[in-house]
Amino acid sequence: MKHFPGLVMVSLLLLRAYPAGAAELTEIACGRNLEKAGAPPQMALDPSLHVLEQTRAGKFDPGAPPAGYAIKSIFCARSDIVPAPTDYKVVQSGYPLMIFARDKDDKANRTRIAVLEMSGGQLRVRSVGQAGFTPDMIQRIQTFLDTSLPEFGKTVSIK
Repeated sequence: MKHFPGLVMVSLLLLRAYPAGAAELTEIACGRNLEKAGAPPQMALDPSLHVLEQTRAGKFDPGAPPAGYAIKSIFCARSDIVPAPTDYKVVQSGYPLMIFARDKDDKANRTRIAVLEMSGGQLRVRSVGQAGFTPDMIQRIQTFLDTSLPEFGKTVSIK
C-alpha cells in the first residue's frame, strides 16, 4: 500500500474517474484515510479495497491498518456521486464513506464529493466542496436513503 499526501492522492484518483451520472456504476479506486499520533493524516490508496464488491457480498471490512495507524474513513472514486444500494454497510461498520466523481454536465469539469455518514443518530449524505447536488442527484440520493433506512435501522437526511 502506498501513502500519499491527501490532495495529491485525491487528484491522482480523480484524473482516472469517469463522469458522474454514468449509466452503470463503476468504482475506479478506493482507499483509507489513516491517522497516526504525531503525524499528518494520510489518504492511502488500497488496491485490494473494493467497496462495491465487499458490501454486495456481506458485511464491510476495510482490513487492518498499518501498524500505529487508525482508519478514520473510507474513500472511493466512482462514476457517480450517488451512493450504491449497499454503501450503508460502510457506515454500519463505523466508517464515513467519501465518494468522488467527475461531473460530466459541469462545464468547469469539477469533481463532486459526497460523504455518507452518521450525524446525530441519522444516516445522511452531504455535499463537500463547491459543486453541490443537482435536483436529480438529490432525488436519487433520497431514494438511496429511503431504501437504506429499513436495512440500516436509523433515520436519514440529505445536506
